[in-house]
Amino acid sequence: MNRIIFLIILLGKFIPAFAQHTINYIANEGILIQSTSKSILIDAIFDDYYKDYSSPSEQTIRQLNAKESPFQVVDLLLVTHAHLDHFNPEMVYRFLKSHSETELICPNQAIDSIAKSNRNIETLNPRLNGIISKMGWQSLFLKGVSIQTAYVRHGGQQNYKVDNQIYLIHVDGKKILHLGDSEMDPSHFSQLQMSKPPIDVALIPYWYLAYSPGIDIIKNQIKPNKLIAIHYPKVGDPKSLQKIRENFPNAVVFMEEGESVEF
Repeated sequence: MNRIIFLIILLGKFIPAFAQHTINYIANEGILIQSTSKSILIDAIFDDYYKDYSSPSEQTIRQLNAKESPFQVVDLLLVTHAHLDHFNPEMVYRFLKSHSETELICPNQAIDSIAKSNRNIETLNPRLNGIISKMGWQSLFLKGVSIQTAYVRHGGQQNYKVDNQIYLIHVDGKKILHLGDSEMDPSHFSQLQMSKPPIDVALIPYWYLAYSPGIDIIKNQIKPNKLIAIHYPKVGDPKSLQKIRENFPNAVVFMEEGESVEF
């Protein structure tokens, strides 16, 4: 019996634990996707410039730059747009310097912001994948991950010159959608046919889940299997939260750093 127990313990050291597919909340619209084979950050490296929305904690920033768990290896860093509650150019530069394995995918506006803040950006050039923002899907394949991206206008007329990219990530047989700060207009999504085949997880600004036409976009155009609301404000929005519970009772609303969803 003791020999059997010994063998079980010994084998356990060499048999990896079952790897869960998880989406981990960092702050605002910042998330970490961990699949069986890949680690992907989206809109996750910034500071508290915008006080109304959550930002990564000092501990998380330290872990990011020090390559500590869960950020030992990050295959891809995606940025939807160059607003400071999604992307800080100096911080992204430092992160890429410490993570030589990471490829950056972002609108060219974000690349320009990094270049303006750092004279030595040429050392990162092979890993900077700038996107020319245009209508319709563009396809990329980096680090073994297939990514579709499309320009969708940023919400708010004052932001129409901001290049906002949405991302549809195909990893380990799963499809994950991140909308960034896309304008809540069904016409932007009608030609993209995102629900064919079905999306496993959609990360969407919380106001879409509370008000028309966002509800229509989710139910009739995106149709995700799992729905996660992001960009929820620090002070809360009880009225919208109640509407979300009524419209999408199974949706998750990310509010606190460290929350996670399996997919």
